[in-house]
Amino acid sequence: MFLGNGDRKSGTGAFIGYDISDRFAQISFWMPGADKPETLTQVMGEEQYMIPAVLCRRTDRDVWTYGREALKNASAGDGILVENLLSKALAGESVEVDGESYEGAVLLSLFIKRSLSLLAGAVNPEKAGMFLFTLEKVDKQTVEVLSRVAALISLPPERVSCQSRAESFFYYNINQPEELWRHHVMVCDFSGSHMKLLMFEVNRHTRPVTVMIREDDYPQLPREALPEEEAEREAVKQRMDSVFAAILGKVCEGKIIDTVYLIGDGFEGDWYTRSLPILCRGRRVFLGNNLYSKGACYGARAKQQPGENSSGYVYLGKDMLKANIGLEAAFRGEESYFALLDAGTNWYDAKRECDFLLNEDHAFSLRITPLSGREVKEVTVTLDGVPERPVRTTRIRLTVSLEDVDTVKLRMEDLGFGEMFPASHKIWEETFSLGGRQERF
Repeated sequence: MFLGNGDRKSGTGAFIGYDISDRFAQISFWMPGADKPETLTQVMGEEQYMIPAVLCRRTDRDVWTYGREALKNASAGDGILVENLLSKALAGESVEVDGESYEGAVLLSLFIKRSLSLLAGAVNPEKAGMFLFTLEKVDKQTVEVLSRVAALISLPPERVSCQSRAESFFYYNINQPEELWRHHVMVCDFSGSHMKLLMFEVNRHTRPVTVMIREDDYPQLPREALPEEEAEREAVKQRMDSVFAAILGKVCEGKIIDTVYLIGDGFEGDWYTRSLPILCRGRRVFLGNNLYSKGACYGARAKQQPGENSSGYVYLGKDMLKANIGLEAAFRGEESYFALLDAGTNWYDAKRECDFLLNEDHAFSLRITPLSGREVKEVTVTLDGVPERPVRTTRIRLTVSLEDVDTVKLRMEDLGFGEMFPASHKIWEETFSLGGRQERF
């Protein structure tokens, strides 16, 4: 999903992965020539990667602080704290602070801009090769809000994109040594209100190799504050540990899981002593918090430099196009196929433009090839009201994009044929479902 309408102009700077939720933000960056991304820490020599996603408007002067400083100011009574910035921006909410109203998207932009100041002296975000947001869920509303955020903080829209955390998990995995992900890989994510599991599953019987990531929520294991009183504290820890162990026993049964990643501050407090031996049974287990932002860096490189590391693998997430789409055309007297959209592309990232000469029937055909191996189908589009011209003197500019994961949108423009047959610039638009239905408007 490139937030601008222009081409994917190449940048020569670092790749930046920005993980954002209502609770925290995290920034990773990958410098040119470096072997792998690194994550920004707020304290030199310590792994303090998580930036509290909050702002504070100070009451003594017209100043906004962010992150840990904002929490400190608010705790001391020196300002008004604003939380849940991402949710407020996505909901289109305004926030009233000290009698003034602020748009949620503007406050989110302010937080992101302030947090990016931590990169000063190392990376200029405006000159990054690609800046990629990663967050729990990506939909049309997310695209629109992040598009505005990118504009407000002066990021070049043609080098800004976003992807889900599941997709960041995919990119992180395939850039690790293969022995870590030969079979299944699991993320136990306890960064939210309850436990969430992501399972990386590889199907090596397809070409290219396809990867699915199953996501499951476990509200029966909620985040709980550990009491100060020792007996109560131990009771809470034992209850959480027992539930976690039961979940792991069920999820891991019958599966070969090479690697497990434990993510989120919910794993603080050393409460999973019974569950840990289950996790470590024949597996590598890693504890940390920067998988998603590093995965966003790998994803940024893949979007900016497609085919370098991930060409043999296709991620089939819920936001992914599940079929190859191409144009049936004649080339030098022979029927040929021109690829337009590739399966495994995010539906909000899928867009392609090409020109071709219209035939005497004023029609053209698209070939839809499902990655599932189901029957290939053909969609024929006929254009009405094309200006009268000799055969093959009408050049059509075709733009193909997706309105959602299943709906393809076509835009056709008449460009004529040079000075002899001037363009009418007449526009046709059609949509069709990958399930088969076609509409014209």
